[in-house]
Amino acid sequence: MSWLKGHSFLYAFIVAMLDAGAVLIATLIAAALTHEVSGELSFRETVHTYFLYSITFYFVWFWVALTLGLFLSNRKDNLLFQLSNTIKATLISLAFCGLAAIFLHPEGGEAQAIAYFGVICFVIISGYRALLCLFVWGIRQWGLNVRHVLLVGANDRTYRLVDTIFCHARFGYTIIGILEDDPARLKFLGQWERQVPHLGGFHDLERLLHDRVVDEVHICLPVRSCYEIIQSMAHFCVSLGVSVRMVADLFPLRIATSRLHRLESIPMLSLSTVPENPFPLVFKRLMDVLGAAVLLVGLSPVFLLVAIAIKLDSPGPVFFLQERVGLNHRRFRMIKFRSMVADAESRRKDLEALNEADGPVFKIRNDPRVTRVGRFLRRTSIDELPQLLNVLAGDMSLVGPRPLPPNEIERHSWDQRRRLSVKPGMTGLWQVSGRSDLPFKEWLELDLAYIDNWSLFLDMVILLKTFRAVFRGHGAS
Repeated sequence: MSWLKGHSFLYAFIVAMLDAGAVLIATLIAAALTHEVSGELSFRETVHTYFLYSITFYFVWFWVALTLGLFLSNRKDNLLFQLSNTIKATLISLAFCGLAAIFLHPEGGEAQAIAYFGVICFVIISGYRALLCLFVWGIRQWGLNVRHVLLVGANDRTYRLVDTIFCHARFGYTIIGILEDDPARLKFLGQWERQVPHLGGFHDLERLLHDRVVDEVHICLPVRSCYEIIQSMAHFCVSLGVSVRMVADLFPLRIATSRLHRLESIPMLSLSTVPENPFPLVFKRLMDVLGAAVLLVGLSPVFLLVAIAIKLDSPGPVFFLQERVGLNHRRFRMIKFRSMVADAESRRKDLEALNEADGPVFKIRNDPRVTRVGRFLRRTSIDELPQLLNVLAGDMSLVGPRPLPPNEIERHSWDQRRRLSVKPGMTGLWQVSGRSDLPFKEWLELDLAYIDNWSLFLDMVILLKTFRAVFRGHGAS
């Protein structure tokens, strides 16, 4: 299995061919199932019907899988990475199959066929890829396809790296030793539970690369105090064709994730608290647009009835527009059904003493400015529905932290302003966890927890819980 070590193109080619075989098998199985259920077409005709879908699926799959790194022999992969990215690639590929079906068969009737095909493709591809991962991990644990690693520098980050390598034999790394010439750090090295051979000082690097098999050099030295040493070592290793890796916790922040990006030929280290993978974000936006469009069309009769009720109940406009702060301090006009009297904003200063909310938020449970129709709209959350227009415009999302006015944002601490690192939403964790009943501190913690743990699945859970909370009217004001 030594070809796995240096021939990544061959590995990618083999996996791509296996993917093509999986799609072909899924096509035949789906055709057989469809033929058995319906019996309207012959098996050959059914296969021919699936052929275009399988071609569309594979080419889109290949492009998406290539983008997600599913053709790389990455030693740090895990089954969750393979499964989640396989799901993403499958869903995107099936979406294109659906578009092909709409174009070729506008009369419909292809949904069941595509569903059969998609489920079978996912099961076969994810199954064989999981087996491939287990096979490669197994041969590495047997001592095959290993990479010989030389460590430079003995400190806390080196200890964590050593512990990780020893605990995860599937990575296929063998530590041949460590270079260190500082007596204090050598003493620290002798206290480690896992014994790593000390092979000399930094000046011995050239000798070791000449005498020993070294596939990678992992440098764990602090950049600020050892910049010149790191630079000379890196230049020397690269000149010999030996891979150099550096432990990248240059800025050990509590919540930020570090990622390496390139802007043309310029390497850039990114520190971010929000996900940067474009595919989940594209799906989130797609879900926002489709969800908002469907709800606006379906609820249009409700909009008309509410507009009439507002006009009959009190003078003033149907909609209330207020400036709110969104993603990265972008300001936008949030739209709601008017639930207060027309001059509510000018009367707010007279009611400041009655504020029942803690923190930089203004809220009164029995606000005298709320109209009769407005109380019903607030209790049922119907007043929030026009924000679907903000979602369509891209200023908001269906799920996210609640947008606040600029004067309330100004009173946030810098840590609290991390809420602005994502698009605000119509609903969020705090709405489904108590809504207006929660104190400001807990409300903020839930918003930040949403940002730190965001996923498409979490968005779906919040949306389902929102419907339940709205129907119960719990916590609405």
